[in-house]
Order: sequence, then structure tokens, then C-alpha cells
Amino acid sequence: MTETTEQTEQRPPAPKPKPSWLFKLVYALLITLSMLVIAGSASVFYLLRDLPKFDATTLGSLAATSQVYDRNGAVVTTLHGHQNRLPIPLEQVPETMKNAILAAEDLRFYDHQGIDVRAIFRALVTNLQDGRYSQGASTITQQLIKNAFLTNEKTLRRKAHEAMLSIRVESMFTKDQILEMYLNRIYFGNGAYGIQAASQLYFGKDAKDLNAAESALLAAIPRRPSYYTPNNNPENARERRNTILSVMAKNNMISEFQYEKAKREPLPEQLHTSAADKTYAAYIDYVIDELVHRHNFPEDQVYQGGLKIYTAMDPLIQQTTEQTLADTNHFPPGPEDQLIQAAVAVVDHRSGEIRGLGGGRSYEGNRSFNRASQLRRQPGSVIKPILVYAPAMEQGFSPDDTITDMPMDYSGYAPVNYDGQFRGPVTLRQAVAYSINLPAVYLYKLIGPANGVKFANSVGLNLNPNEVYLSLALGGLSNGVSPLQMAGAYAAIANRGNYIEPRAVTKVVDAAGKTYSFDSTPQQVLSPAAAYRMTEMLTATVEWGTGSRARLGRPVAGKTGTTELPPVAEFQNVTKKGNKDAWFVGYTPELTCAVWMGYDRTDARHYLNQIYGGSYPAEIFQAILSTALKDAPVQSFDPPENYTSPRPSRFLGPGSWSPKPKSTPSSPPATTLPMPAPGSQPATPLPPSSPPGETPSVTILAPTPVVPVETPPTTPSTPTPPATSAAPSSSSSPSPSSTPASPEPLTP
Repeated sequence: MTETTEQTEQRPPAPKPKPSWLFKLVYALLITLSMLVIAGSASVFYLLRDLPKFDATTLGSLAATSQVYDRNGAVVTTLHGHQNRLPIPLEQVPETMKNAILAAEDLRFYDHQGIDVRAIFRALVTNLQDGRYSQGASTITQQLIKNAFLTNEKTLRRKAHEAMLSIRVESMFTKDQILEMYLNRIYFGNGAYGIQAASQLYFGKDAKDLNAAESALLAAIPRRPSYYTPNNNPENARERRNTILSVMAKNNMISEFQYEKAKREPLPEQLHTSAADKTYAAYIDYVIDELVHRHNFPEDQVYQGGLKIYTAMDPLIQQTTEQTLADTNHFPPGPEDQLIQAAVAVVDHRSGEIRGLGGGRSYEGNRSFNRASQLRRQPGSVIKPILVYAPAMEQGFSPDDTITDMPMDYSGYAPVNYDGQFRGPVTLRQAVAYSINLPAVYLYKLIGPANGVKFANSVGLNLNPNEVYLSLALGGLSNGVSPLQMAGAYAAIANRGNYIEPRAVTKVVDAAGKTYSFDSTPQQVLSPAAAYRMTEMLTATVEWGTGSRARLGRPVAGKTGTTELPPVAEFQNVTKKGNKDAWFVGYTPELTCAVWMGYDRTDARHYLNQIYGGSYPAEIFQAILSTALKDAPVQSFDPPENYTSPRPSRFLGPGSWSPKPKSTPSSPPATTLPMPAPGSQPATPLPPSSPPGETPSVTILAPTPVVPVETPPTTPSTPTPPATSAAPSSSSSPSPSSTPASPEPLTP
């Protein structure tokens, strides 16, 4: 037993059976599959690393073009940044356009889940047959992802990112939502992004009105915009359009008849580029500034936020303003190297709404220097009603109160009149109508300069309250004013003493549908009675004073203003009467208008040669408002309610003077020097060589070297001043005792 056992233990082990060929094959396949899985996983990890951050809200958040509307609700222009885009809901896209884009880009869009495997294999076969990359397989979802999140690089990693994100998008949005986002985002060439902007650019119509041929043409462009746009490559565009129409017909998207008709339609011959037009440029520039600086809209939102901006612009007034400033007949001749400029602001004083703005001759737009709102020039005598006469009317003075026009000196400040002459006693009405300087300074001193500055600031002129120099009464301001500011100030008088800050924007609707309304609250800064008395004085300026060229055949109130060249060495050799700025500001019962004229850069070659506020500026006022009001019924300046009878006129000084006995206290006093006769100044324009209504006065050096100048019209040697009626006083005006009947004269 022992030997047998030992022999058994020493027997060699039986050989293991050899693996079958099937086992070897399965084992090899498993190893290969494992390696493929590992390699695939590594590849996927490599391809999908640095996957862009996915924010689904980004797909619907687009830089959208804003639209600007006039007061009638018509679109006048669009505002956009780098991308001109007008997003619209899919319901506003016609079926022909939806089908055209599917035929061009993704026929199986409603059948796949973001990636079209069938299209990928078809493209692979076609590209192998052609020996080049001739056909793509990107779905509409993939193209949307590429446009929203990815670059245009043609790499495997980018395609992997595109596929992965497309699957995620398909799980989060419906097909119609994806198609809407796609149509609003893709580029159609020539700066147009989205189907609405493209439709307006190429066909001048909204997308909802596109027909089959137009839809197919637009669908042809996104594949290669520079190659298929009709204005750049009409033949390529026509060929691809017809190819898309053929695909639509084969897939029963259009009938055979529609196909034959559509492929014969001509291509658009020109782009509808109204958005780039400079029409209304000064007004639009001001709208942008108002939104940004007054209403605190970010500038990028104004251009790219898809805002609907409703304005107060009257297209007739704006067009008339631009045409008037473009007409050389409204300007004097001058050196060719620099134009004599002008600026205009037209305001509806009843609402404060800006109806028209003229930023200058040949205004360039694109946020150019807007002279209507950004200019700051000395106003000359157009400041007198604001700083002097309106506050005086509020204090209880009468238009028929009398001041002696005589030499005066205020601690070294000795203003004089345009001709160095003095007219003796004149009424306040005459002093305004003929723009006589000394009565204005005397009355300014009388009412208290601080009161004049306070009123000027209440109507938007923003004067320094610490600068209360007497020379302010003649326009010697430190910083100057703009035409829009002057229009707003006079509008308060026209609106019975109610100041409403001028505004261009009435409301804004943002991309989410939220409405922002902008209503200005009227501020009573002058009693209705005082405003009416001021209007009476200003109507005299137009009827028989320095502003007769502004007559309209209807009630007009206004004031002329001119500033002389400063007394510096540069202008010592100017032999003729040279001026720097000329103004006319006036109003009718309906509208207020301010006009400025001058050079951007005044020097010894560029100045206003015998040009005054009563000449070309008054003519421009007349030209604009005569057209603006041609169909409007004539209205009058009616006195306010409870307007009481006038008090007797008073002598205000300086010196002593008593009027001769008159049958009525409203008759004007006698004068020591003649003044123009009623109607002596022609209503028709005079040649520039004949100073129409104004002549420069003395130079005023304090506080600034800006000199207001005025002159009455040329008249016969022995005219009779027009009869004037004393303005009745108002119950809201101060009692006579608050204003001394004979203030202490300011003697030299």
C-alpha cells in the first residue's frame, strides 16, 4: 500500500484542456471592447472637457434693435448696436418662411432629438463621393447652439460640444420654441440679424407679409451670407432660392403652381436702409441723450434692448425745420470754409413736448454736436423778458409804466443804447418792443437782480445765483444758454406762467412689455396775469418793433437778441458792425420756437456782418411756424379768468417827469428822440445790407466780454409811437403799495 501510494503521488498532473477557438475569440473581443470603452471614455472626456457653461436663458436673451416712434405712432427710425435685430414671436412668421428654412437647413427638424443620425451618414457618404467637405449635417438646434455658445472653428471637439448641448436644449424647449429662437438669432447678411430685420432690410416689409419667393430667398442666405445675399451675388442668390423652392415643392410645402410662379419672381434691386438714414437725426440724438441722462436708461439698452420709444416729434414740424435749415436763402453769404450755422427748438408749451429740433445745417447725426440742445451762447436781449420784465410784471409793474431813458452809472457800470442816444421817458412796452437797453438795466436794479435770477432758474436757465450783475439784464451770462432752454423759458410765459420742462420722450415699452411713462408736472412760476401782461409786451415787438419779420398773419409774441463781437485785439480791424450771435425767440398760442444763428468758431473772418436777431433768425421762425400752423385755426392770446381792470401807469424814474394830461392813462408818453412809426418796418425780408430792426449797442465788459446789441427799425424822421393800453392787473399780483410809485432814481 505504501509503495502504491507513493507511486500515485509521484504521477504527473493531467494536462489542462486547451481553450477552444470560440473562447479565444470571445476573450479577444472582450479585451478589445474594454480597450475601446476606455479609449472612447477618454476621447469623450477629452472632447467634452471645457464644455461651455450652459445657460438656457441666454438663448432667448438677444441684443435687439430698438424702434423710435413719432407722436402719431409711426416708426421713424431704429437704433441698434453691432447687431440690427427685431425679435418677433413665431406666430408672426408665415408658414412659407418656416417651411423655407426647414427645406434649406433641416427637413427632419420635427423628427430628431437635436442630432440627425440619418443626415450625418448621408453627409458622410456624399463627402466621400465628392472627395471634399461638400455637405453638412448640422440640425437647426445645433446651429442655434453654435450661434449662442460656440465659436465657428471646425474641430471635432466643437462638434462634440455642439451635439451634447443640442441634446440638452431639445430636452428643455419645444420644437417651436427652438425654431423661434433660431429665426430671431441667425445672421442674414448686410448687418441684419433675425428674420424681422432681414425682411425689412431686403423687402421693406414685416416678416408676416413674406411670400414663398421672398421666404426662400431669405432662407438661402444664412448658409453663406456673403455668397448668397442678392445685392452682392444676385445669380448665386437666385440659384439657391430656386433650389430651396424645388425642395419645398417636392415635399408638398408649396404647390407646383406656386413653385413655377415663385422662381420667376425678380430679386430685390436695393436694400431698404431707412435705419441708416440721417432724417430726423438731431431729434433722434436728443432722444438718446434724454433717455440716458434724464431717465437713466443704460446706453446699451437704448441701442440693443429692443425698446419701443415713443416721442413727441411732429414729422411735419421736424421736416420743415430740417428743410428750412437746408435752404441757403435763409442764410447770409459767408466764407466757404465755414458755414454760418443755425439751431432751432420748437416746443408745444401746453404740454412741454418737443415737436421739432434743428441741430444745425447739414447735421450729421450719430451723436453729433447738437446745437439745439448742447450749444451754449450768450442770449443778448432775448434774456430781457426772463430776467427783467416778467419778474417785474409779477411784482405789479405795468407795461405802461414809464422809465426815463437817460445816462446812468452804477458804480462804474454805465450801459448805453445802440446809437449812444437817449430817448427820455419810454413805457416798458416800448422799451421791450424797441429793445432799449437802459430801461431794462434800471428796471432790473429796481426789481432786485436776485429776483430776476430766481425766476430765470425756475424756467430752466440754470444761472449762478451768486452772479447777480446788472449786465445780466442785457445777456452777459457766464455760461450761455441753448435754443432749447430759451424755448422752454418762453414757453412758461406762453403757458400762462406754467413751466413744463421740455421733453422728447413720452413713454418707453421695454422688451418684456413693461411701460415707462414720462409726464412732466407743470410748475406755476408766474401768475397768469403777469404772463398775459408779458405776452402783450412781446406782441408789440412783432407788430411794430424789432421782430416784425416774424409776423405770421396770426397772433405772435417774440423778442429779438444780438450779441456784439467781444472787444479783443482780434476784432480791432473789423470795420463794419460785427456780431457774434443772433436770436429770435417767440410763440403763438400753439407753439414756442427759439432760433439761434452764428458761427461755431467766431474769428476775424467768421462773424455775423450786420446780421441781427430781427433779420434771418426771425425769418427762420416765420418760415417754420407758417408751415407748421398753415392748417390750424387762428387763435388769440386770451386774458386769464378774473383778469381785473388796469391800474394807472406810473413813472418809475430816474429823475422827475410828469406826463402831459391825457384823456386816458394808457397813452404812451412823449419822447425826446423819435421812435419808429407803426408798420414802418416792412414785413417782407430786407436785403442783408439793411439792418432789419436792430443795431449794436455799447460793449459790456462785466462779467463777461459779451455785448448785447439791438436797434429799432429804420423809420421816418417824425413818427408817432403806437398807442398802448395799460395792462389790467390781476388779483394775484402784488398790491400797488408793494411797488413804490416813484422809486428812488439811480443817478450817475
